[in-house]
Amino acid sequence: MSTPEINKTKRKITKILNKYAKVSPSRSRGLLNINELVGKLYEASVLAEVIEKIVKEENLRVTLVANGNKLRFRQKGGSIDRNFPYFQIWRDGNLFAELFMDVYFKTLSSIQRTVSSGDNRADYHELDLAIILPDVQDHPSPEEIMIAIECKNTTLKKSTMRELLGFRRELSYLSNSEQTVFKKWPAKFINANPASVHMLYTTHSGILENYRSNFDVFGIILIHHRM
Repeated sequence: MSTPEINKTKRKITKILNKYAKVSPSRSRGLLNINELVGKLYEASVLAEVIEKIVKEENLRVTLVANGNKLRFRQKGGSIDRNFPYFQIWRDGNLFAELFMDVYFKTLSSIQRTVSSGDNRADYHELDLAIILPDVQDHPSPEEIMIAIECKNTTLKKSTMRELLGFRRELSYLSNSEQTVFKKWPAKFINANPASVHMLYTTHSGILENYRSNFDVFGIILIHHRM
């Protein structure tokens, strides 16, 4: 992306965050450095889209929690760290959920393992965006995840789609239709237990229709999103 395109995208994100999360333009100014990875800018663009959706479609309220006077998102995944900016989501005056970027969750396989071998790399996977229950510490478990979002600003291959299916298996078991905590967006019912919604946002539209109906079976929602 060119510098003018990056600035245009940042202005769009700033406008959405101001309208739907009451984040002032001055606080959004530090959102991303101009020379940082475009992939991180895409994540921020998806973040703005998700906030807009949950406010408009679910009638929820979103507020920013951040130290300092500028909004600088986390650049590397790990356990939950509230020293980085995150968002609280409110329903009817009560804290309903929290929204984080770049968080590792504890996998189903590591939880179900009968013999402990200590923590290893396979015990955690990273979520680009995660909406989870309030006040969760460390690494959220699958039961604590409401929405798990992956962001792909790249050309998708069949291997990527297989990877998504495996990722879903570490979040939930295949189940008959289960009710989520949402009224309609992103889904009221999902074929997964725990009933988290797994979403892929991508700039690559061509491949999606080939996989959409198959992914619906496993409770994975595919979204074409351009910056």
